This record gives sequence, structure tokens and C-alpha cells, in this order.
Amino acid sequence: MENKQDRRLDTILILLVALVGVALSLITFFWRLQNRIQSFLLAEEGIFYLFLFYYGIRGYKKPHGNALRYLVLVLAAVTAASIQMQLDYWSVPWPVVLSNGLAAVLMGYMAGRLHKGKENRWTVAAVTVLLLVRSFWPIGQQYAALSVFCTLTRITTLFSWITVVLIYFFRYREHREAGFAADAESKR
Repeated sequence: MENKQDRRLDTILILLVALVGVALSLITFFWRLQNRIQSFLLAEEGIFYLFLFYYGIRGYKKPHGNALRYLVLVLAAVTAASIQMQLDYWSVPWPVVLSNGLAAVLMGYMAGRLHKGKENRWTVAAVTVLLLVRSFWPIGQQYAALSVFCTLTRITTLFSWITVVLIYFFRYREHREAGFAADAESKR
């Protein structure tokens, strides 16, 4: 009974964080369209969230699947590419560029080590701090509205990361158990 209730609470938390991320992505996507700013990566983020929803609710039950690994790798690639969008329009300070690049590299590193749940806590903490620097370091915009939307654009990656991390930690045990059950079934 307690396990089902925990899983239900985990799912609700994952959905809430993901929905906030989707809402931020939509706001920044339409703002970018309205201001004729490149929005390809933000459109890709919407597709990314669809896969996140699927994996977080049902996909983790598939034994030995690499869906989460691919989601983390795609997020790393989008994170690395997203700084280029910002450099095209704004003068981005070096701490933002550095933290963005290091976060993308550490995401890729973690994607290769998903089986090491306890050790990945440190990687998750480092990436989260780097994404916080990336998200909230001032870029020095002249207009308050532009600064707000620039910050919102950078925060979308942080919410994508938090959603992936919640799914990873909340679904890790169940995903492993599905793999063990599939191995036991194949040995019969």
C-alpha cells in the first residue's frame, strides 16, 4: 500500500515539475517567435518533454531500455547548443558559457554511468549548480522585460534537468527490478 502511494506521489511531483518546465518552454517559445529570435531548440524541448512524460509514467517499466540514457544525452546536446543561440543575440559572460559547457559534459558523463545511482548524486549536484549559474548569472540586458525572458529561456534547461533527475532517482529501482525480472524469465 505504502509503495503504491509513494509511487503516486513521485509521479505527481514529476508531472508538476515537468508541467512547469513545459509552461516556461511555451512562454519563451512564443516570446522568441514574436521577437523573431531563433526558437528551434525550444521547439525540440517540447518533443523532449513528450518523451520525458512517457518514460516517467510508463517507459521505465521496459527492462534494459536505454531511453533514459538517450534522454540525458539529448538534453546534454541541447544544453551545449543552447548557448550558441544566446551568443547570437547577447553578449554572454564567460561564467555562463563555462557553466553551460561543463553542465553538458557532466550530463554526457552521467548518461554513460546511469547504473551507478549513488555516485551520480555528486554529478547531479554539480550539474544542478552549474545550471543554476547558467540560469541566473546576469547577462546585463538594457530592458527589464528582455532580461526576464532571457532568464526564462535559460531556466527551461534547468527544469528539463530537474525532471530527468526526478525520473532517474524515483524510477531507478523499478527499472532495475524490471530488468532482473526479464533476466529471470529468459533463464526459464
